[in-house]
Amino acid sequence: MRKSQVQEFRPLGKTSRFPTSPGCYIMKNGDDTVVYVGKAKNLRKRLASYSRTRDIKTAALIAEMSDVEWIVTDTEVEALILEAQLIQKYHPKYNIDLQSSGRYAFIKLTDEEYPRFVIARKITRDGKYFGQYPSAAARNATLKNLARIFRLCTSKTRGKACMRYHLGLCSGVCVRALSPEEYGQTIEHAEKFLKGDFASVIHELQKSMDEAVKNEEYEKAKIFRDQLLALQKLEEQNVSDPKRFNQDVVYYCAQESTMMVQLFHFNRGIISGRREFTFSLDDYLVSTPQEAFQEFLSRYYSGHAIPHEIVVQEELPEQKVLETYLAGLSARRVVLTVPKHGIKKKLLEMVKKNILESFGAGGGQLYELQQALHLQFLPRIIDCIDISHLGGTENVGSLVQFVNGEPRKSGYRKFKSKTVEGSNDFAMIEEVVGRFSARIREGKEVRPDLLMIDGGKGQLSSALRALAKHSLDIQTIGLAKRLEEIYTSWSHTPLHLHPKSKGLQVLRAIRDEAHRFAVSFQRKRRRIK
Repeated sequence: MRKSQVQEFRPLGKTSRFPTSPGCYIMKNGDDTVVYVGKAKNLRKRLASYSRTRDIKTAALIAEMSDVEWIVTDTEVEALILEAQLIQKYHPKYNIDLQSSGRYAFIKLTDEEYPRFVIARKITRDGKYFGQYPSAAARNATLKNLARIFRLCTSKTRGKACMRYHLGLCSGVCVRALSPEEYGQTIEHAEKFLKGDFASVIHELQKSMDEAVKNEEYEKAKIFRDQLLALQKLEEQNVSDPKRFNQDVVYYCAQESTMMVQLFHFNRGIISGRREFTFSLDDYLVSTPQEAFQEFLSRYYSGHAIPHEIVVQEELPEQKVLETYLAGLSARRVVLTVPKHGIKKKLLEMVKKNILESFGAGGGQLYELQQALHLQFLPRIIDCIDISHLGGTENVGSLVQFVNGEPRKSGYRKFKSKTVEGSNDFAMIEEVVGRFSARIREGKEVRPDLLMIDGGKGQLSSALRALAKHSLDIQTIGLAKRLEEIYTSWSHTPLHLHPKSKGLQVLRAIRDEAHRFAVSFQRKRRRIK
């Protein structure tokens, strides 16, 4: 990270004043209290986006914000590191801040002619910082590996040879055997090592060794070779045998504004711990559960031991950036894995089963439905609307409600058509959905997580028109009878689920119940007449 550049602007300032570099921005209220810290690949684009937002939580933040500062960094990864440090420092109310990690130490690269790596517990303006390191043993081992592999000088004394120099373990900075420029190249390699970029360091060392051999500088080539072998051996130890390293298996589930995360820690293949977190998405400035999960990982591992591998359920938007960030914290390679089969997939399924058990998700059927339909939240409340008539007479509609996969009879509703005459299914759907939407707006009905229409593309379009008239944004689908195609409000093409999938079984059961309820009401109307 280069020297911090801090600027201020009034919230309504021109966006052209913002830098286009990566970095962090710090939002403050009128009391000069930090309320939100964010990071961005392009600060100008990110800050400008706040003027266009229509999100309620973001609007509340903007209303509270009085001033903004920003700090420019060189890379996205450095912005992520800085963001974590700022959140730990200020604890902004709109950020997910699972645990303050102030008691943990950093590794600091001093700002000297011949820089040194030392332990630091506070961040100051001078030097570069790596970490924090929750484990003192891991931190000390990292410093030891740095000094051993790159022959770093650990002594502050200049002009007198240190003991490590006499043993051939120091490059001779203590007696100025290297120029600051030559030593700077070694420091660059050490920095990349701390960030977990082993491949880049290995490539550069190989290149330097080949060049030294070409120039017949064999003593120098031997030093590069020893560094290369030590680094390769360390990397092999980290990844060669899965039972030799630790791994975490992490799974999340979201419903409405509630999100639950479960984390199982495996020590050399054996479960050694389990943790569960539940928090409200409304309290933090995140737009999707996936974004919240990614922020959870970066916050959690800034204050806890980082395993060699983290098994997760899906690819994350900034997965590579997060991997590099975690590698920098732990000073070794860290991999986020999305398994497709094998033992890791079974471990993930085990954690999934546990979290669904805690979350009350209908035996996992609803979660499978959420994944299959790409729903933002777990559809714990599903309402289904169907209509029934006899040759265009006795037009009626029905609504059934299922909660956690089970029917809730108190949520059933009957509708007798007030505006549609004759056989017009589309108009009937629009009327019924419109009347139900009005009751939701009035607070007389519970807003469902998923609204299902018994019908295809035409019926779905009618329902969406009715919802739009009442300014309601509800995830809505249509289940066509013939081929059981699923039309959605967020996709132009229908979805096809496997006939034996649990998700489709849930939809069938709800659709059939809505049809039964509508037909029984329609028949009752005929008997009354």
